Amino acid sequence: MRISSAVESLRLSLPIMRTPQKDIICFKNGVYELKTQTFRPHNKKDWLLVSNDIDYYPAKENESFETHAPNFAKWLKRASGNQDKAKNILAGLYMILANRYDWQLFLEVTGAGGSGKSVFAEIATMLSGKNNTVIGTMESLEKARDRALVVGYSLIILPDQPRYMGSGAGLKAITGGDEVAIDPKHKQPYSCKIPAVVLVINNEAMRFNEHNGGISRRRVIFHFGKVIPEKERDLNLVSKIEQELPSIVRLLLNEFANPNEAKERLHKQQQSEEATTIKRESDHLVDFCSYFDALNNPNGMLIGNLGITPFNPRKYLYHAYIEYIRNTGLNNPLSLTQFGTSLSYAMNKDGKQYIKKRYTAGNKTNLELNLNASKDWLPKAEEPT
Repeated sequence: MRISSAVESLRLSLPIMRTPQKDIICFKNGVYELKTQTFRPHNKKDWLLVSNDIDYYPAKENESFETHAPNFAKWLKRASGNQDKAKNILAGLYMILANRYDWQLFLEVTGAGGSGKSVFAEIATMLSGKNNTVIGTMESLEKARDRALVVGYSLIILPDQPRYMGSGAGLKAITGGDEVAIDPKHKQPYSCKIPAVVLVINNEAMRFNEHNGGISRRRVIFHFGKVIPEKERDLNLVSKIEQELPSIVRLLLNEFANPNEAKERLHKQQQSEEATTIKRESDHLVDFCSYFDALNNPNGMLIGNLGITPFNPRKYLYHAYIEYIRNTGLNNPLSLTQFGTSLSYAMNKDGKQYIKKRYTAGNKTNLELNLNASKDWLPKAEEPT
């Protein structure tokens, strides 16, 4: 028999490889079904390729994180610093576990090295399943050819991103549930939705140059601010947490028996003080707006333009913005048009409402410069030359 004939015979006898089952977590001794929250033996029709090599064990009496997942609980306590943030972190992990891409949110974890960010990513991979997790970059989400690499996965991790500044168009489209172009090698291009949760791990928060709220309303920032001293770090922490995975899965599902509670927690995290601080640091317009008080009516500063003389940053909002840019060491200020269209978004991010009304003297706003708060940069403009 010729070799080619033998190969053809094998092709006829082998079943076609199917897509791996997604809503299950593969353990060494079986699989855990997330929908039914039950454990069952392996089935070849699941088409799984990767196991976490851990034996699943049944629920124990009075199961809790502190008692039955002590290593996870220790990490969570250190990473969060308080009970409220700990609940929000659990909500983020639940979102990954349940693959709630339909919430149209993405997680961004920032902090210095040794603060627990990489452990978060490892736990996320355990919960999603190694078979369902892919590593990418912000740039890979922007290009049709590179996006082909993330199709078919339920968790996209963007680890250790270099300093990013851009529109985040690919990230916005994927998390928004839009169809995106896919251009796989040696195959016909097509478009599809990518039903995946996106997790970004950064030392420094990403900087986006779009100011219409498309990114901001999807972005959930967790800042891990406490660096664990070298002598206190447990090099085996991830493997210890992995052994606690059966309990962690059950406890997360019990914690958020009502999934909307997890979603509300994530929205709460978006408005947290730490998230607001990070947004101010990563978006100069949000920071600029923090120096203003919002009045109930548009009786505050005029918007103005650079054609108005004399230059008066106490009277004209755009003059104040230009002076802020000059005296904080920034470059490339927004044009007057960009500034005007972005103000509502930026004020909203600072928790204030922006109102504008046209008068004979020009467009007047409800914003008043807080002279005490702005003294770090405004006086430099007031000093005589």
